[in-house]
Amino acid sequence: MIADALDKLNEKIWGAGIYGRPFFLRWPLLTLRLLMAVGRDLKEGYLGLRATSLVYTTLLSFAPVLAISFSVLKGIGAHNNIEPFLQDFLEPLGEQGAEITARTISFVDNIQVGVLGAVGMALLIYSVIALMHKIETAFNDIWHVSETRSFAQRVRDYLGVLFIGPLLLFLSVAMTTTLQHAEKTRSFLQEYLGAAPVDLLFGGIFQVVPYVLFGVAFAALYMFMPNTRVRLLPALVAGFITGILWKVLGQMFGVFVAGSANYAAIYSAFAALILFMIWIYIGWLIVLVGAALCYYIQNPSNQQLSRKDMQLSPHLREKVALHVCAVIGDVFYSEQRGITLTRLAARLRVPSAVLEGIVSTLVDAGVLALTVGRNAEYLPGRPFDTTSVQQMIEALRARDAQKARSLQHIRALAPVDDLLQRGDIERGKALGAITLKQLAQGKIPA
Repeated sequence: MIADALDKLNEKIWGAGIYGRPFFLRWPLLTLRLLMAVGRDLKEGYLGLRATSLVYTTLLSFAPVLAISFSVLKGIGAHNNIEPFLQDFLEPLGEQGAEITARTISFVDNIQVGVLGAVGMALLIYSVIALMHKIETAFNDIWHVSETRSFAQRVRDYLGVLFIGPLLLFLSVAMTTTLQHAEKTRSFLQEYLGAAPVDLLFGGIFQVVPYVLFGVAFAALYMFMPNTRVRLLPALVAGFITGILWKVLGQMFGVFVAGSANYAAIYSAFAALILFMIWIYIGWLIVLVGAALCYYIQNPSNQQLSRKDMQLSPHLREKVALHVCAVIGDVFYSEQRGITLTRLAARLRVPSAVLEGIVSTLVDAGVLALTVGRNAEYLPGRPFDTTSVQQMIEALRARDAQKARSLQHIRALAPVDDLLQRGDIERGKALGAITLKQLAQGKIPA
């Protein structure tokens, strides 16, 4: 009874007819799907595991990152802007946050980057690149991207962020300061509108500006870090949601710290360090939750799919590959064009995370081809009218076999090999007479 009710509820939430429902029903369901997908990732522990790893790396690279940022800002005479940034980041820690900020600034201020020498400078840059690479790996894992940037790309992109980021930080602080001291504008508006409305307007702006800056910063992070193309709208939506979560959970953590006098009594001098580590963990968890939101907003077909469900059996993998070739061939012969991965996933009702691995294998095998451009489309990579279904399956199996090279020299029994070979021969006789074009057009001979 309960199982049947849960199945019906699951069908209502994840059913295919959601886009045909009224607006006031569609958007709550889409939001519920998004929250369920992110909640499932949190429950499975992948995000928490990545956040824990990033805490350790952050502690090791915290000072080198600040040292490089401090050097860049010092070059333009704006190095004093690091302290307000750290105070804002560690504000939930209360008095301990102010103490950590003061000690960190004192430590970074005493670092003389110019006298480190070649080896010291190389180690400093390496520790920073290692942190950025760890962040990219976490984001790639959320986006199901297997390939990371090459070493040359890492040095180019990461150092670019490290040198441009402090300048953007300086501009954001300068913009906020300019708004706070816009006395002429305030006086002009007060003269025509009155003091109360203007004070209310400026007060609202000063409350909103931090959220906007945080949202834009997180959106830029979500667009840059994954080694894949991230669209602007999902990044902005996820960035602003993350900015709000950061502020709200920061206030909640501040309340927790204010009432944690027992921790100071138990851990004594280590209390500030422990609270600092907890806040870094919460901060990274918020950032990774935002990255998951961005991924699921851009790829709604993957919301229902758990990581545990991505491993397909060989039989199901070949079945999906046949469906993929049939749809691509149908679109090519009827519309004289290719089909994008998003459209292919929607047409087959298969998550794009599952399809991506299969179509990439077929592209590597030469069965399919991928166009170049922002909206890349999949086309037949060889003539479908002369390529049999059996040839496609053999190409798919050959590429999969290359990924398991350690098992290629398995000591097999002769009867087993003979049995499998006889099965392949019989299957090849049946499938070798059917071309992919016939499959795509539904003209399979009897």
